[in-house]
Amino acid sequence: MFKQYLKQALQMLKENRLTSVISILGTALSIAMILVVVLQFQIRLVDFRPESNRDRMLYILGIRADSQTDPNNRNSTAMSDGVVKECLYPLQTPESVTAMAKDRSIVSLPNRRLFEEYVICYTDPGFWKVFDFHFLAGKPFTEADFSSGLPRAVITNTLARKLFGSEEPVGKEIEMGYVSYTVTGVVKEPSRAAGSAYSDVWVPYTSNTNYVNNQSCGGVCGNFQAVILAHSSGDFDAIRAEIKQAVARYNAAGRDFVLGINYVFSRVDVALGSNDMNGGIQVGWLEYLTQKVPLLLFLLLVPTLNLTGVIQSSVQKRRSEMGLRKAFGATKGRLLTQVLCENLITTMIGGIIGIILSVVLLHLCKSFLLSREMVITFEMLFKPALFAAALFFTLLLNLLSAGLPAIRIAREQIVDRNCLPDARTARRTPVLHQ
Repeated sequence: MFKQYLKQALQMLKENRLTSVISILGTALSIAMILVVVLQFQIRLVDFRPESNRDRMLYILGIRADSQTDPNNRNSTAMSDGVVKECLYPLQTPESVTAMAKDRSIVSLPNRRLFEEYVICYTDPGFWKVFDFHFLAGKPFTEADFSSGLPRAVITNTLARKLFGSEEPVGKEIEMGYVSYTVTGVVKEPSRAAGSAYSDVWVPYTSNTNYVNNQSCGGVCGNFQAVILAHSSGDFDAIRAEIKQAVARYNAAGRDFVLGINYVFSRVDVALGSNDMNGGIQVGWLEYLTQKVPLLLFLLLVPTLNLTGVIQSSVQKRRSEMGLRKAFGATKGRLLTQVLCENLITTMIGGIIGIILSVVLLHLCKSFLLSREMVITFEMLFKPALFAAALFFTLLLNLLSAGLPAIRIAREQIVDRNCLPDARTARRTPVLHQ
């Protein structure tokens, strides 16, 4: 039966080419626009190197520092290195903890002054345990380098080629802020989508005095955010509880400012847009869907209304066929199934084109959808969620655009009663006698 529906659908595509092209393009554009929204969320959520363990990561994006003496002196900012050392490094439940602060700086060579700025990440040895970078040469700076505050640096392969003309400059020196750093390793450049891990250069934050022993807000405020890698997502509650205890011990020292860590976010929280900087709050699924669902409905319903008119016109042309099938015993359910199955071929073709088009649009429009410099990889895009979303919206579009006209036609009477002669007013033909 379904094989016959497939043959009929393909034949209709050949016979009604203009209608078929309009239906396919309408479906493709609708699916493409919806998938662009889905892909933006997917890129912020899915695992890819060097953030391969996002489902096990927790994020501290900001802290609160309230003055003990001035109620109006309240700060929402990043944390100091002192908070990191006293509250986060001693944690026992996580697998690893790292803190990082990012800035931009000119990177030059000792014998050659350059003027291009790059992203610099000031971090610690735990960074290389939390994130799984692909080292092309050398290795990360060590715990001894960090403890001693030695000027060591890991750079990307892109920067290595620009500065040295090769991807193996281990042991050579670069200059940042008139300080010479020895290159210990070269990693494959990460995508800007890896927001926490992304940088051009990584150095121990102890090598820069601006990031050590910060006394702002009584030693609470600083430049650092933190990423915590749990053994499993099941440890999240235990880690949050341990952090709460560490903060209580920190505040028990009687400092001028009280430390507060409102939220320890999961990756889903970050993908939904949660942020604790500048007084931000946690965003839940309800708030996120309230923002996105109206847009998705608009992108879905506008082409649906257009396609409904096109499909209804095409179904109207088949009224005689429908009537004949009903006369031979076809049920309303059978007729409805036939129309939906036949139209599903068209919507599936449009859905496949829509998937391809969504990826193209994401690349073309990434300067304002994501970031102009962001590199979008195959690993980010092609996940089961993409195909599930495409299939769901394709089926939904098929049901809305083809189901409504099909139901209307299936309910119609086989014969129009208004066209039948009225027996009470019918006249007999007179008989002529010879």
